[in-house]
Amino acid sequence: MITSALLVYMPHRMYRREMRLRSPSFRSDMPTIGNFVFNFVINFVFPLSAPRNGIPRSALAAAVGTERGIYAASRSERMEAPGLPSPCLALRTLKRPKGRSPARCQYRDAPSSSWRNALAAITLTAILPFSAQAGGSGLNTVVVINQASSNSCALGNYYCERRQIPPQNVLRISWPGPNTSWVSTDFQTNLLQPLLSMLASRQLTNQINYVVLSMDIPFQTVNGSTVNGTTSALFYGLKPDTNTASGYANSYALSEGSFPQAQPAYNAGYSFLATMITANSLTQAEQIVDQGVSADGALPTQPIILEKTDDPQGRNARYQYFDNAIFNAQVLGRNQIQRTNSDAPPSPTPVLGYQTGQTTFSVAPNSFVPGAIADNMTSFSGIIFGNTTGQTPILDFLAAGAAGSYGTVVEPSSDTQKFPNPLDYFYQFRGYALAESYYQSINDPYLGLIVGEPLSAPFAQPASGRWRGVASNAVLSATAKLPLSFTGKPGRPPLQQLDLFVDGVWNQTVTNLAPSAGNQLTVTLSGYPVSYTVPANTSLTSICTGLVAAINVPAVTNLTRIKAFAHGDRVELHSLSTNYSADPFYVLDPGAINRTASFYRLNYLPFPNIPALSTTGFDSGHTAFHWHIETAPGVPFVVLASTNLLDWSPVATNLLGGVQDFSDQAAASYPQRFFRVSAADQHPALGLAPDSTGTNLALHVQSQTSQAYTLYTSTNLWDWIPIATNQAGGCFDLLDPRSTNTGAHFYRAVVSPPALPPASLSILPAPFAAGNVIAVTGAARGYTIDVSSNQTEWASIFTNQVLTPGQVAAGSSIGNGPVLSTFLSASQPVVMDSPAFGLRQFAMVGTSRTNSWINLLITKTNGATVSVGVTNSSSNFLSLTALAQQLYAAVNASPALQGSDGVVAEDWSSSNLSFHLRAISPGYAAAGITCFLTSSPELGLSPGWSKIALNSNLSDLQPRNHLYVNAGAYTLAATINLDTTTLPDGYHELEAVAYDGSDVRTQARLILPVQIQNTPLSAVFSGLPDSGSAQATYQVQITANTNTVSLTSLFTTGGLLATVTNQPTATFTIDGSYLGLGLHPFYALVLTSDGLQYRTDTHWLRLQ
Repeated sequence: MITSALLVYMPHRMYRREMRLRSPSFRSDMPTIGNFVFNFVINFVFPLSAPRNGIPRSALAAAVGTERGIYAASRSERMEAPGLPSPCLALRTLKRPKGRSPARCQYRDAPSSSWRNALAAITLTAILPFSAQAGGSGLNTVVVINQASSNSCALGNYYCERRQIPPQNVLRISWPGPNTSWVSTDFQTNLLQPLLSMLASRQLTNQINYVVLSMDIPFQTVNGSTVNGTTSALFYGLKPDTNTASGYANSYALSEGSFPQAQPAYNAGYSFLATMITANSLTQAEQIVDQGVSADGALPTQPIILEKTDDPQGRNARYQYFDNAIFNAQVLGRNQIQRTNSDAPPSPTPVLGYQTGQTTFSVAPNSFVPGAIADNMTSFSGIIFGNTTGQTPILDFLAAGAAGSYGTVVEPSSDTQKFPNPLDYFYQFRGYALAESYYQSINDPYLGLIVGEPLSAPFAQPASGRWRGVASNAVLSATAKLPLSFTGKPGRPPLQQLDLFVDGVWNQTVTNLAPSAGNQLTVTLSGYPVSYTVPANTSLTSICTGLVAAINVPAVTNLTRIKAFAHGDRVELHSLSTNYSADPFYVLDPGAINRTASFYRLNYLPFPNIPALSTTGFDSGHTAFHWHIETAPGVPFVVLASTNLLDWSPVATNLLGGVQDFSDQAAASYPQRFFRVSAADQHPALGLAPDSTGTNLALHVQSQTSQAYTLYTSTNLWDWIPIATNQAGGCFDLLDPRSTNTGAHFYRAVVSPPALPPASLSILPAPFAAGNVIAVTGAARGYTIDVSSNQTEWASIFTNQVLTPGQVAAGSSIGNGPVLSTFLSASQPVVMDSPAFGLRQFAMVGTSRTNSWINLLITKTNGATVSVGVTNSSSNFLSLTALAQQLYAAVNASPALQGSDGVVAEDWSSSNLSFHLRAISPGYAAAGITCFLTSSPELGLSPGWSKIALNSNLSDLQPRNHLYVNAGAYTLAATINLDTTTLPDGYHELEAVAYDGSDVRTQARLILPVQIQNTPLSAVFSGLPDSGSAQATYQVQITANTNTVSLTSLFTTGGLLATVTNQPTATFTIDGSYLGLGLHPFYALVLTSDGLQYRTDTHWLRLQ
């Protein structure tokens, strides 16, 4: 685009006119808006007819009465557009207010100085989360109460109230023994067999995934000569202890699968996500419940601390897994996990998580936020009662505010597989519940105990739903039609399955939108598309496996330099390139197979003539708002912020122009925040006057940018002759002696676009004969690719506006499937550089002698070499241990190795004479530093006498991204056909549960109380107070309207409480001490001799 200013000289008059594009809707009261106005609006939609948060209507009209804009959808709009990410920012054309015409060209006198402005506004609001449980809820949980303990009863009742556990989901056992340990036969007789029998008799076997042991139940189970954690025995059976990981691996670990489909593959016949809730007092145990429940959907932003302790016994061994967890969390958009070298509890507090290798320490009160999980890798932290070892028990974490913890109940040896991998925090970020996160992170949990609230899910974000046209307490009969709908949350997976539960028991699956055969999934890696067709009768895990196979085809990997790995419904992408920023971008031209010849050319996109801005929204911690701003190089700009569209303050300046990524750290502190970008006018302004002699014209050019421009002259406005060029931009003066020789003379200044280096194009054969692949390297700006068969007629086939290397895009289409129900998404638009540091261990063996030597030659990534060596001498003879320590110290003392391109020696071990060399800077490129370790012949080195890079942790170093495969629909609407004749007449609670279409399967629950009336039978429940003493007894009566009653059954917490036969009015006596403290539901079921049934309404009694 040519930007020019025109100046006209005639013998008696001189005029200056500048071409301007201006909207007639321009308001003179728009604050500091220049004569060239483009408004970009980011805001929640609101009417112009009324002020908004104190902003004048005139300012609002000026801000939103424009042709195009950017906006952030309101919460309701997001529900209607569930495919948008959260925070939700989307490009949208804004409608002009009535009566305003489109922008048009017009002439106006140019002011002495002008600024082009782009206006942007954002309103910052909090979106309240909806409470949910990840892959489970109270419907899927059994609470085990020890009837011999009043505390166990009270805690179980409290948990049922907080988690809405149906009364039939409570199992009462009676264990009079200690709360520390029991033998395997006790475990089988008192817990396991009653549990399995209860599930079968109450038709809950396929419904229950979680088991909560309510205090005063043994935490150790002695199995012959070995000891298991009781929760682990419920998870995957009792195991003998061989102090090895062999043979007892938990197949659910690291699966990222849905527990019902991915539970551990053992022949025990059962598997439960079991935890224990206990403490030193009932009050403390109830606090653990609160610490878990209150975290649901809270999206906490506090840090997670992974602590590498200075421990000679290997208790810090989990540090080797830190980087993988940190990297995965960052790809997911969570930057909260921090690693540290420390021997102290985390500070400052509170934190969301903590892993350490310390043995004995104190944890300050309120160290953790609700939902936190924390543990220490030490031998006996799982001995929660009667611990005489002095090691800090896991109950200390819970007393300090954590929702869950894990520890071993017997010596586990230094085996990291028997302790949680820090990936448990990544699983928590994905939305998994606490128990799911823990059990997925422990490869061999059989010696371990999990204490905590299993359903706590701080990052679960459920759908919203509503019943349509059905009132609460509606009277139903025959086959009732119950319409309802759920809508997924923006940026979250679609909804796949809808189940109906009646009175807490599964009744039917209303709909299940499985991946549709024929759907097409496509991932584009640095421009190259890889497609996968969904097969019939498949699962998310199988789809990921198939997609991984397609990505890892050697011909594809050779192009993309990407390798994929399947993890349940997630595909992890690793870049194999050591410098992916220099790799080509690929453009596939499938049409080449239909041409006799194909010629290609690349055209750069023009620079914006007004500031171009886009936004990526808030960061994961909701602490900073991010913008991407671009002007032409040499065009300076200023970013201004306002809270009312009247008062503006500069928050960033770029004097060089070009591209800048800008973050506003203060944005989250305001209820609303507006931004605008003011850029210098690119039009050179011309001035003309006779010189002092009157024989020549003095031409003055005023430019606010450093863009080069050329001066032209003409006598007829048709033929233009260049007379001068100013490559530096800015002001310029020129005398033109020719200007007085004609009756009229015209001048103009034309801005020259920046010169860009040419890009390189090469044509490669496409895998699978799909056409041509055009490889683009060295592009300096966004571009289009044109194709021609004759080099005369050209057609554009591709536009690339983003040059960021390592681009990843993912999507899906219906393909030849009946519906689109399979979706593929990428976590990030590019592969992300690793936060890990390159690492390599070196070890030495042998016996040192006089003149023994060791030398380490380090080659930096820029080719510079640094040599560090030590030599033994007869005058100061050193053992090999001392000699190796001397080398270790020399590395850290070398000035040449202390810069960002250097290395540091760490993790010295005197037991095996080893240490690590670690790159000082993070990432794959920095790990390219190579080391060459040599020594005198009597010494042995590992690795030695070979040039080797600091990449022993290669998987953690490679740039990474994630793909997620989901199934379902973003709006799930259905009509439930409920055959009420299969249910007793009377009062019922219907609960619709929608599951998201990922392997997390976050639940959204919708409750509807109804009455069913198909027969004349009815009954009245009476006599129960709202509250009373737990030591008292209570009498209730159930009175039926018929004398044909054969059986009346009374139900409460734990299921059936008592029965009365052949009485139209049945009287029951309730012993409060049997039920224990807490809130209890009561209802009765009346059965007549002719088979009719009636369920009374539910009455509640709080025992205190």
